[in-house]
Amino acid sequence: MQQSSALADLDALLEKSDLDSSDWAEYEYKDGDTLLAKLNAEDRAVLFRSAKVRPANWRGCLISILHPSNADERHELLGALEDSDDEVAYNALSRIYFFCGFIDSEKKGVLEDSRCRVDGLRERVRQDRIVMLRMQHLSQASPRFTSYWRVLVDAAGEG
Repeated sequence: MQQSSALADLDALLEKSDLDSSDWAEYEYKDGDTLLAKLNAEDRAVLFRSAKVRPANWRGCLISILHPSNADERHELLGALEDSDDEVAYNALSRIYFFCGFIDSEKKGVLEDSRCRVDGLRERVRQDRIVMLRMQHLSQASPRFTSYWRVLVDAAGEG
């Protein structure tokens, strides 16, 4: 089956992009987001299946444009916690914390902000013991995420 133009364009963009570049942050991110939104269900399935064999930077760029309000993108984002590349896994962890409604304030530390929360993601995280264990493992291995973990656990009533 022939892949769509949007899928081919998104694949090419992810292939050439660098997550840490200013081009990605300023322009290419928006292009990737637009192309992802154009994909039909079949193209999305092809994209997500191919992610497992793509380079780490490709996967990292993909993770950065996922919207966890979409069930398939939420699934892909949560699955990235198990990525073989630590940078991809930590990028996913950062986005999961953000979309669960947790931000880091310079003055107050990590706190809840419901404006960025995606309830479907937050509920899935709270109900999935494997996801919670992986988040705990990654968070405790990184000083940057330790306080996020504590706030998440307190908010879930498990602390």
